Amino acid sequence: MELNTNTIVHMVNDFSRGLIGVDVQGKISIYNRKAREITGIDFDRSNTHGAGTLRDGDIVIIADNSVGGDDGDLSAEDLQLLNIHDKNIGRGGVLLCVGVYRNSRMEPVYKYMPSHQLRRPIVLETNYLGFRIRAAVDPAERRASISVNDREFVMNYFSTVGHMVAIDGSTGAIKFFQMQGYSVRKEDAAYLLRGKAFLAKESEPGDGFSVIGRPLSDIFEEGELTERVFRILWGEEDSVDDAIYEINRRPVICSLFPVRKEEDGTVDGVFLMIQNATRMEALLEDRNRLAEEVERKYNAPRPAYGKNYPQDAFKGFVGSGPLISEVKYLAYKASRTKFNVIITGESGTGKSQLAREIHDLRGGGGPFVEVNCNAIAPTLFESELFGYVGGAFTGASTGGKAGYFEAANGGTIFLDEIGEIPLAIQVKLLHVLQNKTIYRVGSSRPLKVDVRVIAATNRNLKEEVEKGTFRQDLYYRINVFPIHIPPLRERKPDLYPLINQILQRACAEYDVGAKQFSGEALRRLLSYDWPGNVRELENVIERAITLCDSELIYSEHIDIDMDPVKNVTLKDRLAAEECRILRAALQKYNGDKRQVMEELGLSKSVFYEKCKKHGLL
Repeated sequence: MELNTNTIVHMVNDFSRGLIGVDVQGKISIYNRKAREITGIDFDRSNTHGAGTLRDGDIVIIADNSVGGDDGDLSAEDLQLLNIHDKNIGRGGVLLCVGVYRNSRMEPVYKYMPSHQLRRPIVLETNYLGFRIRAAVDPAERRASISVNDREFVMNYFSTVGHMVAIDGSTGAIKFFQMQGYSVRKEDAAYLLRGKAFLAKESEPGDGFSVIGRPLSDIFEEGELTERVFRILWGEEDSVDDAIYEINRRPVICSLFPVRKEEDGTVDGVFLMIQNATRMEALLEDRNRLAEEVERKYNAPRPAYGKNYPQDAFKGFVGSGPLISEVKYLAYKASRTKFNVIITGESGTGKSQLAREIHDLRGGGGPFVEVNCNAIAPTLFESELFGYVGGAFTGASTGGKAGYFEAANGGTIFLDEIGEIPLAIQVKLLHVLQNKTIYRVGSSRPLKVDVRVIAATNRNLKEEVEKGTFRQDLYYRINVFPIHIPPLRERKPDLYPLINQILQRACAEYDVGAKQFSGEALRRLLSYDWPGNVRELENVIERAITLCDSELIYSEHIDIDMDPVKNVTLKDRLAAEECRILRAALQKYNGDKRQVMEELGLSKSVFYEKCKKHGLL
């Protein structure tokens, strides 16, 4: 297979996709520039270091978002080399640490979280042996960073990362830092701790890392992709078009096709065309054929909430992106306690469903009583919540009536849209939360109730407190454990599996047989912002399966109005996006204007001007 000619090399280096040629012996004959970028062989050469190994006395810093993941299977024995002897450190947790290599007298500094599902960054900051060191993992941005005296080294990741930096114990210079492609270079954190040498990162190409002529198995870890390559080489399979595979634990879109001899048609090699697949949202929108495979392989839920966590919990909350993972994590933690919980989010995001799942997950078999505060007349709140005795008011039943709190005794009461409760009743509700006693209307006899309160609202209660429409003391009483459910437009990668789940459930519920969406219909669903959230999505899908008489649902069956967007000017679109960003930031910080101004980099005058323009104040 004579592929490695100068003409072909120059030509393939200009390809927008990575191209790798493998000859019949399984050795690499072509590896173009884009392939080197995707697999991390080529990198930003503004930072450099020489080749070497870790030596006794070197300072080692690790930022690992999943111990035992993409770090060479880092183990407790490896960490003992940094004088970390902690039996609680196990697979899957987040580890940030600084320690001296092979020095049992120097105490390490570290932070370990076994089940981190929050979107907030985990940060370790220390002044260690005279070095200002900061290590952080940001799950929302999928970013691990390590800085030494303000010199920062960043690793972006898709699923897992084992970031590492080493300081020479003799000179104080940075002697090693991770970069994309460290798995290809066999520089995983665990390998280096075990004594393996690392390669130089030099300012110009030519640092000794050549792949041409090397076996494919030297560069790629054995797995489904390498097996597929060899099956094609052996003539057992033909080409593969745009499939998702892992190259050293990172997702890549691969097309594989054989190279055949002209004279007899036998396979003489394989070409791999590769594309970076880390932008899942773009994949879902642009490559609907791949969406199901992407979801199955890379977006499967991986809860790490504890050994007693039931795997069938939160089935109604589809997806495993950072936003929805934080919701599940907080909900699980809430189910382990009896703290008052408040769930915030736009209408239709599933607040009542989450409240029910928190109650069910706690167990105990107590009642779950849901109260829609928006549906109760202001004059009836007290009697509905706390009950009444016979003859308490005109029209009252002679035998009296138990209220919602009595009905929920021993279980959970869910107060949906709690912001609708009148101020006069808020005082009495506060008394119930503080003293666990109620008084029926018309009675002076206290009744003890053992009730866990979960509240929900789509309002900004902090703003309502400022306006005087919601009591501040009640706000702090119910705001012990807040959980915010993000709208669908902020978690687009979760939309595809949610659509599939609703479709399957609706087809079964209405007994209409299995159906599926056409590519055009799916694109229409994925490109819509869903202002009504899950409730609107359910309604649209239910209507579609009712209208559709065949197994395939077309875009004509999707009743959503997207046409007005076509006539909106750029100025209007930018204004709408500005309003959305401001509203989201206000919700994120529960109306704390100072924090919003800091995050968005706005002065006080500009902030208030923009909020006034969009009607947010």
